[in-house]
Amino acid sequence: MCLRLPAACVLALSLGAGLCPSRAAAPPAGQKAPVMTPPAGKAGSGQVSPDRVSPGQVSPGQAVPGKAVPGQADLALLVAELARANTRALAAELEVRIEQVRLRPLSPTTRLLLRRAQGHLAAGKPVDAVEDLDDALVLQPEVGILWRDRAQARLAARDLDGAIADLGSALQHDPNDGVAWQVLSAVEEQRGDWQAAYRAWQHAMALDPMIEGGHAHAERLRLRAFGQPT
Repeated sequence: MCLRLPAACVLALSLGAGLCPSRAAAPPAGQKAPVMTPPAGKAGSGQVSPDRVSPGQVSPGQAVPGKAVPGQADLALLVAELARANTRALAAELEVRIEQVRLRPLSPTTRLLLRRAQGHLAAGKPVDAVEDLDDALVLQPEVGILWRDRAQARLAARDLDGAIADLGSALQHDPNDGVAWQVLSAVEEQRGDWQAAYRAWQHAMALDPMIEGGHAHAERLRLRAFGQPT
């Protein structure tokens, strides 16, 4: 996962196409906070208002009540292993396995829509990618990774409020999705909310301590958010 989150990077990871080649050791950080109230509404409605998606509202490791997702137990074990990973090679392997588990519930039609969205992003057509993911979410709105991927497409389309809303749903379904926390940090950077970007990055590092340049990036965000220490 690249720090700057190129348009097709997150979707490529979602589809099992591999990782962007940039991670190294960084210390874990993060803080716990109450889980968000489950949103209500249709898949394409952007039902979570931006002010409800502060990183402090969902914490890594918190369970979200609701329908069990296939492979959820496997996912919890892999997420715990990733948080303890002490080499980049191990982290990369775990990241791929985690994404594979997240993809298990997807139907063939939904997977096809994801691949179309990836192609549109690679071609510089983020609005078309958003439309593909709209259709995917109509089919399977309970799958958190779809909300995360549409947020990435909306970020590429400069729909920052839409991206924030989708990330609220993504993290409500799967608060242990470190990629979603990275995307949220990138969106908050674009919005100029450096404190929110810093907190989201802390969550990402708590879940995946082997982000390349993660500590340096966290320090850059901290300085933008809070300034030099006195």
